[in-house]
Amino acid sequence: MMTRINKDVLKRMQQIDFAIWETALYLDGHPENKQALNYYKKLIAMRDEMKNDYRKEVGPATHRDVKCDRWTWIDEPWPWQNEV
Repeated sequence: MMTRINKDVLKRMQQIDFAIWETALYLDGHPENKQALNYYKKLIAMRDEMKNDYRKEVGPATHRDVKCDRWTWIDEPWPWQNEV
């Protein structure tokens, strides 16, 4: 069952993903900006940590998170089926 905390974590991951995309677009035009590159790296690290924590507690957030010998994405309820 999707708890409020899990929903908040998914929302925060989406916000970080948005910031990653926006920063990547900025870096496309300003590849020498070290501050932006450091910010990008920080966002990636935050997203990876949150994704790993979420995967340990709840399961994969997307099909790209399936890391196993067999396709387990269909074993759990889909993320939208966990909503309260």
